[in-house]
Amino acid sequence: MLFLGGMRGIMNDILNNELYEAFAQASEIVYIYVCDMKTDLSRWSENAVEYFNLPGEYIQNAGEMWMQYIHPDDRNIYLEDISGVFGGAKAQHNCKYRALNKYGNYVWVECRGSVIKGEDGAPAVFAGIMTRLDGQNKYDFLTGLMTIDEFYQRDFSVGSGAVMLMGIDDFRKVITSRGYEFGDNVLVVLAKLIMKECGDEMQVYRFGGDEFLIVKPNGTLEEMNGLFDRISGEADELRSPDGQRAHIEFSGGLSFYPSDGTTKEKLINRLENSLTYAKQYNRRHLEVFNQEIADHQKRAQLLNEDLKDSIRNGFRGFELYFQPLVQKEDQSIIGCESLLRWKGEHIKDSYPMEFIKVLEDHGDIQSVGQWVMEQAIEHQKKWQEKYPGFHVSFNVSYQQFMNEHFVDSLIAKARETGVEAGNMIVELTESNEVEEAESLARVFRRLREEGFTIALDDFGTAYASMQMLMNLPVNYIKIEHSFVKNLANPGHENDYIIIENLLSLCRMLGCGSVVEGVENELIESAVRKTEATYLQGYYYSRPVPEADFDKMLLKNRGI
Repeated sequence: MLFLGGMRGIMNDILNNELYEAFAQASEIVYIYVCDMKTDLSRWSENAVEYFNLPGEYIQNAGEMWMQYIHPDDRNIYLEDISGVFGGAKAQHNCKYRALNKYGNYVWVECRGSVIKGEDGAPAVFAGIMTRLDGQNKYDFLTGLMTIDEFYQRDFSVGSGAVMLMGIDDFRKVITSRGYEFGDNVLVVLAKLIMKECGDEMQVYRFGGDEFLIVKPNGTLEEMNGLFDRISGEADELRSPDGQRAHIEFSGGLSFYPSDGTTKEKLINRLENSLTYAKQYNRRHLEVFNQEIADHQKRAQLLNEDLKDSIRNGFRGFELYFQPLVQKEDQSIIGCESLLRWKGEHIKDSYPMEFIKVLEDHGDIQSVGQWVMEQAIEHQKKWQEKYPGFHVSFNVSYQQFMNEHFVDSLIAKARETGVEAGNMIVELTESNEVEEAESLARVFRRLREEGFTIALDDFGTAYASMQMLMNLPVNYIKIEHSFVKNLANPGHENDYIIIENLLSLCRMLGCGSVVEGVENELIESAVRKTEATYLQGYYYSRPVPEADFDKMLLKNRGI
């Protein structure tokens, strides 16, 4: 690099000095630079020299020098773009990347520049402007993409096009298993991937969290499907900057503009509902907003209103059904599982997977879970007086277990009613959602000290189940029904081997076991040959109301 005072004169000939100074001091987050393309001498604004700790205002071969400031993962992007400008392939420079500031931190910048040709038609001057994105609301500080605020500045009442909302499936699990830093790195790589696939004709926004918005003017369904497939295909093979495989999967929602009464809020609402629908019913696919999704949205709204009304009115419409747990030797009923059912004022046909999801989404699952717990204990109190040793189980989510108030109230309710805690089976559902295994283990130990029986529900559906079994102090595991549904069919001998080994593992760890999904006589005949402690399934009974279950108990006097 050369720092020669005489070169200032060259630069003054290139650009009027007073005009340069005016632009260079216009903003603290905007930096100006110009380059004599024949001599490769450039001048940088003083605020750039100060913020990035550059060697000086006048720099020879600045491109080589500046490369050392660019994040290693972004250098190829910068090189490809700037080489096209100085090689004559393109007239304008437009690139976003991370640059190292004087504090040792990388910040996102957006560089835009143009080439000015001389009288001989050859490139003579390159003038550029660099904007620091962390100082604006226009760009997301992590990914460098435009923010949702910028999306709301668009006018969707003119022109036409397509808008796609892409969301990562189960990104929370990625963060839980790999950490927040890994998750941030993945989002940065994904943003670059999406920008590359979208090119200059589309606008990409970070919608928030793990979701990205893409606007394509005049976009067609075929084009957006193709774009979704390309991004999804590359994301599936995605690697983080340190080379780790990320294995990212997307679901998406799509809507078009303009349409009747289209506003930005309505457009976002359609996209969110389409994405939610895709994640619930057609994961890893792009769902176009349509009447079915609109009807589904309307039903979800009515369902939420009905549920809240039920909760406000003393949990009216909620009811516990009961499914027996039986001894495999003689089919005698030794206990039951409590299962939540509900019928609303307007929605009368909602199934548990539907209304429980709405309860979770709208923050009402804790209050309903509290009601289920209290009802299960009340029923246990009644049945243990008639049938000593009778077990009643009920489901508790991971989030409920981590709520100290819930655990305290469970213990207090059992003491208040005088039930035998050992006959209350508390089942952990959704074991794959556990993030703090040690904290959960402490809760389990506390409950076991109080005498409660602990079970892991739907065991074996994920590696997380094995981790839970190794690390949590439990009394029972419940083998998920998918392992037994084909047990009696030819060609499924491996299912039987898997079940036998799972049950053997439980026995060696000192755990009892419950095999779920015993639906018919053939399956029942097969599982009776195993070492299962108890059995459960439609072969013995579907979940039934309290009155029907009482009749079942009276008939089954072998308890």
